[in-house]
This record gives sequence, C-alpha cells and structure tokens, in this order.
Amino acid sequence: MEEDDRKLVARMLAGEKLAFDAFFSAYAPRLTAFVARRANLNAAAIEDVVQTSLVNAVRHLGSFRGEAALFTWVCEISRNELARVRRSAARQPVHQSLDASPAVRNEVLELRAPADREPPNALEVEAHRGAVASTLEILPHRYARVLEWKYGDGFSVQEIGRMLGLTTIAAQSLLARARKEFRRRWLKEQPQ
Repeated sequence: MEEDDRKLVARMLAGEKLAFDAFFSAYAPRLTAFVARRANLNAAAIEDVVQTSLVNAVRHLGSFRGEAALFTWVCEISRNELARVRRSAARQPVHQSLDASPAVRNEVLELRAPADREPPNALEVEAHRGAVASTLEILPHRYARVLEWKYGDGFSVQEIGRMLGLTTIAAQSLLARARKEFRRRWLKEQPQ
C-alpha cells in the first residue's frame, strides 16, 4: 500500500493530471467522513476543511516521505486545519439574541426605518412606481412628458406652458387630457 502511495505521489509531482484526479476521487470522500466524525460543523464548513486540507496536501507533496500511508499523512494535515478552524471560531465574538434583553430590543426598535421604508412597504412602493412608469410608457409621448414635468419634476403649469410654447390655459388643458388618459390606461392595466 505504501508503495502505491509513493507511486501516486511521484506521478502527481511529475504533474500527471490523472494522478491528481485519482488522488482527489480516492481521498475526498474518506477525508470528508474523517472530518465529519471529528468536528461539529455544517456541511459547507466540512467541505471547506476537506478542500483546504487536500489543497495543502498537494502544495506540500514534496514533504511526503512515505513513512506512513498517504491517507494518514493527509489526515494529519486535516487535523491541523480543524485546529485552525477551531481557533478562528474561538476568536469570533459571541452573538447574543436581541430578544434576550428588553433594553436592547427597545433600542433596536427605535432604530427601525420609517414605516414607508420597511421592507414590505418599500417593496409595495417600488411595485407602485414600476406600475406608474409602465403606464407612462404606453401614453403618447407628449402626455407622459407633461405628467413627468408636473408630478415628477415639480414644474408649474406656467413653466410647462413656456417649455412647450403654449399659453398657461393650453398647458392646463394638455395636462388635464394627459391625466384623464393616464387614469383610463391605469385602470385598464391594474388587476381587479
């Protein structure tokens, strides 16, 4: 067995792709089981430890002396990786539930966004804006433009009239027709 391990390592050191494939397919499942038995980690963390261990093993293949089985050597690398993961986890701050302390919960509630910015409300506002934009897109260009100038940009009827070369009364009339057409199309497009 150890002779087979030495041959596999020699093939990998020579850069033979099939040797790397054989190494990973043979050792990844076994190493996953090894790590899972020794650590209380989720599946993604176990996979990270296994991948890091195998990559480190490949990087340090030149130091494999063949005194032990290749899998034993890879397991030792994995033990070191697990120890590193545990040390890293121990340095992470412990998070406390906000529900544990009424004082903290009250402070967090004071930091809440205004009601119109709460995620469900913000989504509703955004959907409403999208529906308005869709309705504006299907209006005649002149109607959409005067509605955007009036309600989006805040121009007065007099300013809109000047921009279009119309009298104030003509601009008011155009704006009234644009609102009426918007309302008609809005009601037609909205689900009942």
